[in-house]
Amino acid sequence: MTERSGSATRANVLPLTTSEDFQALRTEWLELHAATPEAPIFSHPDWAAAWLRHFGEPCLPVFLAVRREEELIGVIPLDMDPGAMALLGNHNLSDYSPILAAPGAEALAARGLLEWLNEDMAPFASLWGLPESSPFATAVRELAGQFGRDATTEDEALTPVADLPATFDDFLAGLSKKDRHELRRKMRLAESAGNLRFEEYTDPGDIAARLDRFLELMRASRTDKAEFLNGHTEAFFRDIAAMASAAGLMRLSTITIDGNLAAMTWSFETAETTLLYNSGYAPEYAAISIGIVSKALALRSAIERGKRRFSFLRGDEDYKFRMGAKARRLLRIQLRHR
Repeated sequence: MTERSGSATRANVLPLTTSEDFQALRTEWLELHAATPEAPIFSHPDWAAAWLRHFGEPCLPVFLAVRREEELIGVIPLDMDPGAMALLGNHNLSDYSPILAAPGAEALAARGLLEWLNEDMAPFASLWGLPESSPFATAVRELAGQFGRDATTEDEALTPVADLPATFDDFLAGLSKKDRHELRRKMRLAESAGNLRFEEYTDPGDIAARLDRFLELMRASRTDKAEFLNGHTEAFFRDIAAMASAAGLMRLSTITIDGNLAAMTWSFETAETTLLYNSGYAPEYAAISIGIVSKALALRSAIERGKRRFSFLRGDEDYKFRMGAKARRLLRIQLRHR
């Protein structure tokens, strides 16, 4: 285990950054994730483990733990590819970066990473999937020069997010007149097609029993999704569904019409946010916009359960903005020695 101490920080406490064995770190990492209410599942230790099982060759994983005295305040998973170090994972599967930092300790975690990179003499590092509002991203850019690094920031993707009011009626009232009319029309059309039933599942057994159908609908709804869902990706999806449902961080919804399965959505959850990870629908129901309706009903459920945000995750598809989402940028920060 390699130790590095950083510059003085709040209350004169020095950050201590160590590279640690995954299994030795996992329990503390789990505790930190559970204690960080808005930490997405992409920074969960078992997400990293699942990614390594399915896509880990030929990466060289290193798990950095940043501590304030004895307290773990940050975990930064890296792929130590010589000369091109990057955060562990892949943005096609992980919408956000895998970095986990305790609220209020993001700058300390960023300082710990920068010093570790310098002492490891890494010439280049790529930090992808950082929300533009992230205090960690802000701190990395502000502190990079102190460690002899140039920080280049690039726009990587958009993650449209809708702020949620107290009721679904309030949500509809906040849309433009045209978008409100269109969404109501689509919902009425779906409801008039037969006996429409919307149900959600969080129990691991219920989710496992319906996962095959979800993957079938995902493939059927769009050609690009069918191509994306190859053998490795499907196996990864099955793995993380089992993991996320066991951790209480996943919801699977179904829409049936006259008892026939029409659409499904897969979401992850934080304390205040529902994150729409993927979806699928039966092509025979495309004419009644069942895909849009499935997302609207998932959003309505989020409001009814007291969530404050509904994230559509990566992608700038028009329907997301017509459903009240505002664009939020994801950044990629490239760190190079001067």
